[in-house]
Amino acid sequence: MRLLRVLLPTVLIVLAGAPVAAGAADVPWTERRVLNMTHQGGEAEHPSGTMYALRESLALGADMLELDVQPAKDGTLMVLHDQSVERTTGLDRSVYDLSVEEVQRLDAAFHFVPGRGTVRGLPADAYPLRGVRTGQRSAPLGYTPDDFRIPTLEEVLRAFPDVPVNIEIKGRSDADRDSFLRNADLLVALLRRVPAGPLVVVSFNQDAVDRFHAQLPEIGTAPGILGAATFLGTGLAPAGTVALQVPPKLNGVPIVTADFVSRAHRAGHAVHVWFSGQEESERVYEAMLDLGVDGLMPARPRALEAVLCRRGVPRPAGNPNHCGGGAARAAQACFPEVAAISRVDRAGRATVRLARTATTLDVACRGTLRLRTRGGRRVATAPLHFPYGVAATTTRIAVARDVRRRLGRGPVAVAALTRVEGARVERARRVTLRR
Repeated sequence: MRLLRVLLPTVLIVLAGAPVAAGAADVPWTERRVLNMTHQGGEAEHPSGTMYALRESLALGADMLELDVQPAKDGTLMVLHDQSVERTTGLDRSVYDLSVEEVQRLDAAFHFVPGRGTVRGLPADAYPLRGVRTGQRSAPLGYTPDDFRIPTLEEVLRAFPDVPVNIEIKGRSDADRDSFLRNADLLVALLRRVPAGPLVVVSFNQDAVDRFHAQLPEIGTAPGILGAATFLGTGLAPAGTVALQVPPKLNGVPIVTADFVSRAHRAGHAVHVWFSGQEESERVYEAMLDLGVDGLMPARPRALEAVLCRRGVPRPAGNPNHCGGGAARAAQACFPEVAAISRVDRAGRATVRLARTATTLDVACRGTLRLRTRGGRRVATAPLHFPYGVAATTTRIAVARDVRRRLGRGPVAVAALTRVEGARVERARRVTLRR
């Protein structure tokens, strides 16, 4: 940002330096509906950039993922905002100097405080997810320690093949042009071999955007500094531009105005608003929606979802998670179809693995698992959770001593009561546990 203030007037600085989220060139983004574009997976509500954050924000209704990429030592693109891993993991090292294995051993929730995001220096009990990655603390139900590491971009794209994703190309430093260009080339190489849903690519550095667009012109882009300056001065944006991203204000001066939104729409570009370093509140959400913007990038996607739902704002079609909607479909998709039980251990705990075979995994659900003997006697109960995009999950059930042997003699029954988060629709089904 310091470099921006040197290069351009204030208004140009803001437009150029924002993280960007928009759609691929064949996806219209100005259809007068509003996108909830979760910023780093909603870094105030979930640990930044983790698979846990991405899945949780999509489950609550987000329409698009916003993320940044930096390469590890071997050139593998990691989902990471900074060139250092210190902000999220506590290790003061550059990702450029670490192997993928070294990066992924780190705890990406080390400094995460719910409701506040990344905060250092608090008592240990302020960090409820610290240690999940390293096995010192149990993972939330339905998740594993791997969901709390720094993921690779390839892992994210393969996990969410149909979800729109905004990818910002970062560099080792603002002045290191060569690192931006190299990272653009790394992204091109990855996208040529990994299938992905609608994408937009952006970078602080316009040369990186141009380099990417020259090689993959079919993927939408958003302008960097020079491209944004061109639009503000002439009304023309670089080839491939699908959206412009701005904050509500800069230094007290409104940036998102009715005139700005109108100009962008006349040029065929969506307007998306980011809040990094800006006030983010329901009041600001409401003001931006009143001006007709096409999307908001919240650190608090759950809070934005509540505003969008209360106002009845038009949303992209086909997302069953909006406002807790699609409950009947979601409940049906969440019933376990395949189940297996491990041997009961000496403490009387059985690990039950469940899989859902629904054709869609774009819903998340919670519920209760009830084990019964063949004769119908209830053995035990345990919580059940299928995260967004996850087909298989496990849960632990404590089994009473007098019925442990019965579990080893043949099939038993399980009643799965599922509840879709945000809705009160419940259904149950009995399936057979197979060893």
